[in-house]
Amino acid sequence: MLGVAVGDSEKEVKDVFRALMRLHHPDLAASRASVAPKVIDPSLLTEAYSVVLESIQTSPDGLVPVLGHQPTPLLSPPSAYPPLVAEHDGDTIWIEAPPDEAYQRLLDSAATLGGIGHVDRNLGLLEVIVRFEGGPSCSVLMTLQGRAHGTDVFCEMESIEADPTPSIRPVLESLVEQLASRT
Repeated sequence: MLGVAVGDSEKEVKDVFRALMRLHHPDLAASRASVAPKVIDPSLLTEAYSVVLESIQTSPDGLVPVLGHQPTPLLSPPSAYPPLVAEHDGDTIWIEAPPDEAYQRLLDSAATLGGIGHVDRNLGLLEVIVRFEGGPSCSVLMTLQGRAHGTDVFCEMESIEADPTPSIRPVLESLVEQLASRT
């Protein structure tokens, strides 16, 4: 999202972040709406910056390291788990598993769809950034809620570009398919 490269210094990352904030901050971007129509949510830029900054500060050489997961679509999901019963209705996924297991499995499945944007296991929050072919990049926010016989996952999707948000249905169908097919 920030467009920084492995080996960039903290100063280079800070310069890129500041340039992007000047370009996309609503107070500044509104006056240039016709010039820069695709505005990225500044909170996403700030979150990405904090993740990269933390990785630099824990890196032995003080430079941007290779960050763990580079999202690449998998042809078939990893075969680490037995399948789960999962289904979706509207914008909610139901998973027949306790919240901890459902969270981990959803995290693994979501990582095959796009880049993980935010993880908060304690609050049951998971965000993945997906890119639609020929469409916008979108933030998919998932909130998990344990129930007596499984876990409900409430999903919201919002375009992080100026384009309108497409239907969330293909994302939910893909997640359910992956949860059910991990054999």
